[in-house]
Amino acid sequence: MLAGIVVGCAAGLLPGVHVNNTSAILLGMTPSLAALGLPTLYVAVIIVASTISQSFLDIVPSIFLGAPDEATAMAVLPGHRMLLEGRGAEAVRLSAMGSALAIGISLILIAPLSFFFKAFNGLLQDSMGFILIAISALTILSNRGAGPFAGLCERLRAIAWAAAIFCTCGLLGLVAFEAEPLLSPPVRIAAPSMLLPLLSGLFGAPTLLLSLRSTPAMPPQHKSSPSLSAGDTLKGAFAGTAAGALVSWFPAVSAGVATTLTGIFSKKGEHDDRKYLVSVSGVNTANAIFSLVAFYVIGHPRSGAIAAAQSVIGAIDFQAFLLLLFVMCLSGSLAYPLTLAAGGLAAMAFSKVSYSMLNVSVLLFLGAMCVAMTGFLGLSVFLASAMIGLAPHLVNVRKTCLMGVLLVPCILYFI
Repeated sequence: MLAGIVVGCAAGLLPGVHVNNTSAILLGMTPSLAALGLPTLYVAVIIVASTISQSFLDIVPSIFLGAPDEATAMAVLPGHRMLLEGRGAEAVRLSAMGSALAIGISLILIAPLSFFFKAFNGLLQDSMGFILIAISALTILSNRGAGPFAGLCERLRAIAWAAAIFCTCGLLGLVAFEAEPLLSPPVRIAAPSMLLPLLSGLFGAPTLLLSLRSTPAMPPQHKSSPSLSAGDTLKGAFAGTAAGALVSWFPAVSAGVATTLTGIFSKKGEHDDRKYLVSVSGVNTANAIFSLVAFYVIGHPRSGAIAAAQSVIGAIDFQAFLLLLFVMCLSGSLAYPLTLAAGGLAAMAFSKVSYSMLNVSVLLFLGAMCVAMTGFLGLSVFLASAMIGLAPHLVNVRKTCLMGVLLVPCILYFI
């Protein structure tokens, strides 16, 4: 379990590295580890522990570097705003609280959701295309224009822009995923994925580019207690956990879709940024836990990491399920202080450097990662994604419409 936490911390803190990549590597190493006397169940424990620790730690590069993965993409902007207020460490603490609360809430939801999805899984699978269309419609219609009393024309303008951006992102996703077999990275850690250039371009690069344009100075980062009431923290964690738990039962429906669900109903403002960070982190951790639950209840893993664990140990009985669930809970309790420590160290380190130079360095780093992990085709997708990702900022619509890059391919998969 401790080895899995180390693996998950590395996957969470290194931009472009996902626990699915490390799980694929561990899967390939299983025969060698077995020859050394390591039982296959231990390999599964390493994989499962890494999924939870990664769900805690991956918020750190999202906030301080603007380098998101699929589950934290929508957290970049609220976290960036808090970073510019000198509250980067607080943003990490709120995220860690959301992930920790998600573990407890998930344990309460396991039994009712397991009974429900075991009974209605077939019906929901048949209706998934329509469910995703409804989510997409809400994503677009949630745009209401600027100001609290925007007129009808302003709202229609915002909806039209959101629909255009959503469809453009959907087309980008379709083309990019179709071209995924053509990726030829010079560094092949695992199977290359288009998610790295797509999400880094859509959510990471625009924030960095706009920061360069306004040339803000990163204020000194200071320690502060989370300025969010216990009730709002619990509400945010429950909303994120529920969204993450629900999408975990469906194939091809990712944690990114769950963050879209929470983003649709989020409000703009300082107080709501904090609550939203809690929700997004709850999505990430709950999605990891319920991927394991779905594997046990309906026999189908819903994440690459759990699929790797299935390949290692095959089907699991109730005793093995309880063991792996216990590993997840204990890994989360140990990952919580590690996340706080990583956030504090990042706040001290980055507050001492030039923010403009940091933004340029991170942009170059993201481009280099795309070349290294996905080749020059991935770099082209990254640049195209960055241009499209600027659109919501320029026309003042919700950034959730960028999630069309995942929603449109999912819809076409089901219909």
